[in-house]
Amino acid sequence: MGGRSGGSADVRRPPVAPVFWLTFAILAVISFGCGLIGLEQYLSQNPDLGYSDHPLDVLYYALQLFVLGSPPLDAGGPFPPILDFARFAAPTVTAYALIEASRLLFASEIRKLKARTARGHVIVVGDNLVATTLSRRLRQAGHQVIMVPSRATEPARVTGAARDPDILRAASVGRARAVYACTDDSAANTAIALAAARLRRNGTTLAVYAQVADPEVCAALQARLLSAPPRHGTRLDFFNIDDLAARHLVAREPVTVPGARPPTIAILGATAFGRAVLVELARQWRIRDPAAAPLPIEIIDADATAAVNRLTDRYPFLTRICKITPHDAGLERLLASPSDDGPVPDRVFICYDDEQQALKAALTAEQVWPGEPGSVVVRLDRLASLREAFDGGDRVLDELSGTLRLFGVVHAACDPALIGDDLVERLARVIHERYVLDVSGRGGDTPALVPWEDLPDRLRLTNRAQAEDIGRKLRAIGCTLSPRVGPGRAHTLTDDETERLAVMEHERWRRDRAAQGWRYAAERDDEHRLHPAMAAWPALRDEMRNRNLDEIRQLPAILADAGFRIVRLRA
Repeated sequence: MGGRSGGSADVRRPPVAPVFWLTFAILAVISFGCGLIGLEQYLSQNPDLGYSDHPLDVLYYALQLFVLGSPPLDAGGPFPPILDFARFAAPTVTAYALIEASRLLFASEIRKLKARTARGHVIVVGDNLVATTLSRRLRQAGHQVIMVPSRATEPARVTGAARDPDILRAASVGRARAVYACTDDSAANTAIALAAARLRRNGTTLAVYAQVADPEVCAALQARLLSAPPRHGTRLDFFNIDDLAARHLVAREPVTVPGARPPTIAILGATAFGRAVLVELARQWRIRDPAAAPLPIEIIDADATAAVNRLTDRYPFLTRICKITPHDAGLERLLASPSDDGPVPDRVFICYDDEQQALKAALTAEQVWPGEPGSVVVRLDRLASLREAFDGGDRVLDELSGTLRLFGVVHAACDPALIGDDLVERLARVIHERYVLDVSGRGGDTPALVPWEDLPDRLRLTNRAQAEDIGRKLRAIGCTLSPRVGPGRAHTLTDDETERLAVMEHERWRRDRAAQGWRYAAERDDEHRLHPAMAAWPALRDEMRNRNLDEIRQLPAILADAGFRIVRLRA
């Protein structure tokens, strides 16, 4: 993929240190050999010096060249040229060895000292593929990175149990700008994030991100976080690699329309990544043309029907936007079916977690080869470097299948900017999407009817502020946010609750506008920052009240689009 999608691993440069070691090792051997030959010539030419020219003695004298103390040289020269080379080269090798030994001896203490005195740095906890990839991306962006391994096995780094507050203090968490907990244990990551948040002491804001492997658990933690009172001095969030990678993939490679009909999509593997790709495709298709025909998506997995049912329960809009056809068939059954059984899809996403299985499906399942370049996307992690064989400069395997494109999930997801898009940011996008659909459905036309990426910063901030205030409003009526996972009934807002939340939203909007210098006037004047809605709720015009009430009535649908629902807390 390279520059087209950024979904593969970076090409690493060869390490410099081994090259130096090899160079000085060769120099040591050459110096020793030259010393042997040179000393033998020197002693044979100067027998009156009284030094033995026995081979063992010459060997001993040659070894002493490395410590600046070979006795035959005390008599002075002239020396044979080969010996002159050896008596300078050998001490050079010794000096390098001493410097390297000192560096290795004190490297751990130096790193600990740098960690304790660091400021404005980023802490990455973990030693897996996610942690190392994220650290590399952060360093490429110019950040100072301190890595804390999952276990105390690497003395060259800050050692100890990562969730131990003392270890986080040793990494100067109080002066850090961000902490990423990326171990293989989601519970440990959550504990690390909470420990880092508790240790915060200075006045700057610390961003803390914890990786959670299960997307449903991640959504539950995000919901609890949004529903909780704000934590001053810390911005805490949770992220899931598959969700981030799917968002990256679909946003950068939109689905193209082949003629007048919607494109057909096939997803092999109802994995977390496969489900996330389906949801992102549906979001993109809905915004592309609200009046378009449903997007045909076939999902192939041994548990496809159950997975689709769970997915449509969580995201009800999928049934309106997509025509999802599940096929309860594993890879072996797919490969055994005739290659001409049914129409060929326009795009295929192979989303198996097992990389060997994903490659097998990509290379052998000719039933799903559309034939267009890059139309078959294969989910990979550690094997993503194989992309050079498919879409690199030489295209070694192009004759086998030019349709394949390998997508590195970890590299795509380990984008600090993408991880920084927390739940508030995503809810703000959904709020904007619902606004675009609502206004477009009524035939309206405003400058705000543009994709989120093209929306002016002023309007983005307005949507973010509205999304960030959802938790406060729900707490005011004794409710909270919950992911639409498993059976459960969403709370229906009463008329009194709707009006109360509408008043809260209006007052929040007034405070934000007043802070920007807006004032009340009977007629709107953007140039002079005058607006009739700056009046208090009792004095507000009916159409403006109804606009606030309508926004609150749409809140359950907005949250449902994001995979959440409102639930009432028990007393």
